Amino acid sequence: MHDQDALIDLLARCALKDQQALKQLYERLSPYLNRVAFNIVRSDDLSNEVLQEAFVQIWNNAGDYRPDKSKPITWLTSITRYRALDRLAKEKRHSENRSENIELDSVHAENSSPEDKAVHGQQQGDLLACMKTLNERARTCITMAYIQGYSRDDLANKFNTNVNTIKSWLHRGSKRLKECLDQKTQIA
Repeated sequence: MHDQDALIDLLARCALKDQQALKQLYERLSPYLNRVAFNIVRSDDLSNEVLQEAFVQIWNNAGDYRPDKSKPITWLTSITRYRALDRLAKEKRHSENRSENIELDSVHAENSSPEDKAVHGQQQGDLLACMKTLNERARTCITMAYIQGYSRDDLANKFNTNVNTIKSWLHRGSKRLKECLDQKTQIA
């Protein structure tokens, strides 16, 4: 399908920031990788966006490719597939959030007293303040796991680490978050 040695060479040149190599890689693989993306997101516009995001990631991470670990087409396809899955999840969340927010806002507005609204607003503010105390990695990991629904395996792939490390980050981050929220509750 694709000449493996040529792809390895193009990736090595991309790692050296050879724009001509990126252009050749794009010309050679964009039809295939666009199909990979389209099969996941089922939209021409989204698959084109995913393809662009994938090639940006390929350009930025070409130096991380290891021929002894995987074939180049496998590595390139994985990047594209993960970008497409991320985009699909993002689109789904936006769609769900819009409908949930409309429903929750109308129910909340009808059934909430001014005191309830104030308490809810305070809790949200406390949570946001405590999230800001976490380091960026912990904050992102917690948000992706508990709000966006990413699995531990997905996070391990995204952060290029193992599942046990992700579990540790989530545990420590959640513990710090709980301690911060407990302090805010005691103060109030």
